[in-house]
Amino acid sequence: MFSEFKHKKIRDWCFFDFGISSYPTLIITFIYGAFYAKEIAITPEIGTSNWGYAISTGSILSFLIFLLVIFKGNKNKNLGIRFFKLSFYSLILSVSLLYCFDKESNEYLPLTFIAISFVAFEIINLFYNLSLHSVSVNEKRGLISNLGWATGYLGGLLSLISVLAILNFTELNDYKVFGQSIFLFIGPFVGIWTFVFGLKHINNYKNKVFKIDNFSSFFKNIKINSINKFFVSYFFFNNAVICIFAFASMIASFLFGFSEKEILKLGIFINLFGIMGCLSLGKIEDKIGSEKIVLTCIVFLLFITFTLYYINDTKIFWLLSLMIGFFIGPIQAASRSVIAKKLKSENQLSAFCVYSMFGNICSILGPLLVSLVINITSEIRQGLLVIPLFFIISLLPFVKTNA
Repeated sequence: MFSEFKHKKIRDWCFFDFGISSYPTLIITFIYGAFYAKEIAITPEIGTSNWGYAISTGSILSFLIFLLVIFKGNKNKNLGIRFFKLSFYSLILSVSLLYCFDKESNEYLPLTFIAISFVAFEIINLFYNLSLHSVSVNEKRGLISNLGWATGYLGGLLSLISVLAILNFTELNDYKVFGQSIFLFIGPFVGIWTFVFGLKHINNYKNKVFKIDNFSSFFKNIKINSINKFFVSYFFFNNAVICIFAFASMIASFLFGFSEKEILKLGIFINLFGIMGCLSLGKIEDKIGSEKIVLTCIVFLLFITFTLYYINDTKIFWLLSLMIGFFIGPIQAASRSVIAKKLKSENQLSAFCVYSMFGNICSILGPLLVSLVINITSEIRQGLLVIPLFFIISLLPFVKTNA
């Protein structure tokens, strides 16, 4: 598997994910969001709420942009590499400008740059998915997709460990360097990390033009290649995946009493098992088929998340969390492979736009349903049941019915 790194295009493609994975890890999930809510916002409660609005706004804007891209196909227009390069540099600039906002700043300005960076990240992630077809042959796309996903996990993990090491080093100095909070440097750190590791891949595509299918061709292609059932399944299991990411820290904290440091430790080990899952299942994906890997992961994640509802033991929670990490990476990598394998390169832009749009909808719908169940029942544990329910529904499109 690692011999594939000998190929420059594959190596650059993998390291592109290595670079951009620092953004969701440090900005969205672990470090900067908490800093914003605690230090920049008026109160942590208002900060948490405003942060959620900013991410939702970015998700809605991304959805609309992808929709506009699809509409361009009906006017026989294509999409040039400049669109993706602009998004790449917009991500770097917007996160780097977060350095300018501290306790004395207007609380809404940094959220503006968060929303911009979120949209930019979604667009360059579309480019990353699209370029899988050009960096690998069809017989190895499952392997390469998992290798890229594992490399992305590694990039997010190493960027997190780097920042945690700096935080530990500056703890006695109130987390300050040269009189400034170390948290102000998180944005520029992500910008530099993304630029250094992501630039080579995007520079490999000079004057590249991506064809956009018109509506009739798009629906014809996904029907002919039997991707329509996969899209329905993807919509539901991705809701479950989004819910796992959105509520993991709260489940660990409120149901199992984990401290912030324990949650970060758990996150590190989940990422490590994610790498192991991608490398292990990636070796066999092209032999047995990407859809079979997706189905296997759905079944295991269904069992694991359903079991979570019943357990109270911390050790068992650790075990189940690591198992989730093992399967949650491959299910996402294999999902990308299904589209990359079944559609020709010129037909993939519209398909991956829909793929991304479903992701935007899921980032709102899934957490909303979990939150509604928690509000109605007043129990976080009851909200957990929404996750295996999504996995159950995602299996239905693959159930064969007898005529």
